[in-house]
Amino acid sequence: MTDLPRLALLRTALLSLPVLATACGGNDKPPVKDPPQATLSVTETNVVGTKVTVQVGATGCDQLESLSIYDGDTYIKTVAYSGGGLVPVDIQRNEFKYTKGIAGYFSLRAKVVCTDKLENYSQPQPVTFFPVEEVYDAPAPGTQVVPNNFIAEGSGGTVSFIGCASDATGIPYLFRVTKTGTVITDKSVRMPFVCNNDTAITSINPVSGKRWIWTPDGGAIAFDRNLNVSGRTDYRLDLLAVGQDGDAIIYDLGMGGEQKAVYRIGHQTPTAPVTYKWRFLDLTGFAITTPVTTTDGVVLVASITNQGAPSGRARVVVTKISYGAQNGSGGGGNVGMYLMKEFASGEITPTVSPPATFSVDGTLLYMAFSLQGAATELLACKTQSDGCEGTSQFWTQPPVLPRQIVATVPFANNSRLAAIAPQHVFILDASTGTVLNKDQAPLTPEGALVVNQVQSGGGGQFPEAFFVLNSAANAPYPAPLEIVATEKAANGELFRYRLNAGSMGASVDDDGTLWLRVGTKLVRPLPLSDYRQARQ
Repeated sequence: MTDLPRLALLRTALLSLPVLATACGGNDKPPVKDPPQATLSVTETNVVGTKVTVQVGATGCDQLESLSIYDGDTYIKTVAYSGGGLVPVDIQRNEFKYTKGIAGYFSLRAKVVCTDKLENYSQPQPVTFFPVEEVYDAPAPGTQVVPNNFIAEGSGGTVSFIGCASDATGIPYLFRVTKTGTVITDKSVRMPFVCNNDTAITSINPVSGKRWIWTPDGGAIAFDRNLNVSGRTDYRLDLLAVGQDGDAIIYDLGMGGEQKAVYRIGHQTPTAPVTYKWRFLDLTGFAITTPVTTTDGVVLVASITNQGAPSGRARVVVTKISYGAQNGSGGGGNVGMYLMKEFASGEITPTVSPPATFSVDGTLLYMAFSLQGAATELLACKTQSDGCEGTSQFWTQPPVLPRQIVATVPFANNSRLAAIAPQHVFILDASTGTVLNKDQAPLTPEGALVVNQVQSGGGGQFPEAFFVLNSAANAPYPAPLEIVATEKAANGELFRYRLNAGSMGASVDDDGTLWLRVGTKLVRPLPLSDYRQARQ
C-alpha cells in the first residue's frame, strides 16, 4: 500500500531544491548582457565622386569606446560619435585601399566597441566606388550636362564641350556647353540633318581652325570655334576625312540617288548643299575605310573589287587621287593605283572586305585576315607598292592574334595600333607589330559586354593612354555601360568602371585630360598617374 503522505512530502522537498540552492549561493552568475548594435547604411551602391557618404550609429553600450568603419576586415577610419541615432560620415577617396582594383567593390560595415570590451559589427553594405577629381550635376531634372556624344575643346578653366542632340520637338542642334552654372549652354546652332548615335565630330584642323560634324546618310557641316557654320554638304555620305587645309573628302556610295563618287567639299562653301570642288567617279569597287590625305597632295582611297581578279577572288586596291589647289583646280585626277592583297571571295560583286585602316600619314594600310581557329593575321601593307609581301610588307613578322579582329585604330602619333575584337583589345607596336599588352593579355569588357567605342589619350603626359567603352551585345541601340582604361599597355589595366543602368561617353581635351559623361553627370577623373599609384 502506497504511503501517500510520504510521497507528497518528497515532492515538496524536491520542488524546494532550486530555491534552496539559490538561497545557498549555488548559481551566483549574473545574466549575460546583450551585445551592442552597430548600424551602417548607404544611399548609393554605385558611386562616382570624390567620396562615399554613409550613415552610421550604435546602441547598447553603457559607455562607448569607439565606432569605426571597415571594408570587410580592413580598417578604414574611426568615427567621432556621441550617440543620438544615425549620423552622416564621408569616406574620402584617399581613405580607401584599392587592393581589388579601380573602381573597387567594397563591403562596408561599422564596428562598435564598448568600454566593457563588448563589441559587434553591422551587416555589410556593398558599394562600388570610382574615385574622381570633379563631378558636375545636371542643371535641372530631365537634363544632362553634355550631349551623349561630345568633344572636349580647350583645357583647364577654358574647357568647353561640343556635341549634338535634339530638342523637345525633335529638332537637332549643335551645342557648346560649359561645366557649371545655371545655364550651361553657351551656344546652339540648328543642324540641317539628323543627330544620332552615328554622328561624328572631327578634330580641329590646324589650318582652317574648324571641325566637321557629319551623320552617315545625312550630311555634313563645317564650323569654327564659335559654332559659325561655313561649309555644308547634303550628299548622303558614307565616309568623311579632313584634308590638310580643312576641306572635307567624302565618299558617297550612291544610295541616296547620286552617283558613287569621292568629293572634295570646301570648308568655306557658303550655303549650296551640293557644291563641290571636284568629283572623282572612277573609283574601282567600293571604299572600305575612311580615306586619308597626305602632305604631298594626294587622297588615298582603299576599295574592294573583283576587277582584274581571277574567278572566285577579290582584291583590295589603293587609288591615289590628286588633291588639287585651294580652289580645287588640278584635283580629282587618278594619279596611281596599287594592289594591296588578293584573297578568296565567292561574291559576284564583293562588298565585304577584311577590316582595314590607313595609318595616320597614309603610308600603310592595315588589314586583318581571318585564319582557322578564330585567329587573325594582321598585315601592314605599304601603300606605294603592290602585293603586301616581301619589302611591301612593313612588318618583318606579321602578328597572328588569337581572336577575330573587327577593327584597327592607329593612335599615339602613329606609334601604336589597337586591334579590336568584340571582347578583346590588343595594343601593338606599330613599327614592329609586337603585342604590347601586359603578359600578352588584352583589355577585355566585363561579362557579356562588347566593345562599342574607343578613345585614344591624345597629347599630354600619357600619349599611349587608351580607353575602351563597352555596351550590351544585343541592345537595339547599344550605349556604353563600362569603361576600361590603360595609361600604357605594358602596365595593364588602369581602371574599370561600370554603370548599373544608363550610359556613358568619353573625350579628352587639348591637354589629354579625360572627361566622362556618366549618366546625366559630367566627370573629370583623377590624373592617370594617381590611379596607378593607388593600385600599387
